[in-house]
Amino acid sequence: MKRVLVVALVATLSQSALARAEEQLLLKPPKGYKIVAESKTDTTKAAVMVPDGQSVANWTEKLTTQVLLNRAEQSPADYRARSEKAALAECPGARFEKLKDGTENLYPMVAWIEKCPQAKESGKPEITWSKAVQGRENFYVMQKAHRFEPNAKQLKVLTSLFDATRVCDTRVPGQRCKLK
Repeated sequence: MKRVLVVALVATLSQSALARAEEQLLLKPPKGYKIVAESKTDTTKAAVMVPDGQSVANWTEKLTTQVLLNRAEQSPADYRARSEKAALAECPGARFEKLKDGTENLYPMVAWIEKCPQAKESGKPEITWSKAVQGRENFYVMQKAHRFEPNAKQLKVLTSLFDATRVCDTRVPGQRCKLK
């Protein structure tokens, strides 16, 4: 049986939630990933996924999604600037590279790479790809972190993951929620 996991973070994955019309983040995690942590507050929903055999505390690859509820006024460029400032405080010598900037599925977005030579938490290098999307209702962030330099094949998979992950709205023609 082909395993496909779709994480729609704005909605709880239940029959009633899937029946409601709403804006959501569509994500198909890489094969073998599992959710190891989830949190929800009045202002945020988040999930952390790692490959089988890894954990929140012990990972070499990690996929994180976050929905900032009712924060649609925030721009992706402002979010990126704040994220980079915070990253420099946590990782002196961090470098950043813009991947994409513009719109995707009619939503403003920005994607970038952060390269940290030595993360404070792990003492290891970390490379994090980030994507921030300004929805009409919420603000969405996806990050894929590695504690190693991804090879060409891994970069191809990562690029496909970032291209396929997007915000959609079941109520808006042209923005229907279908996986690529």
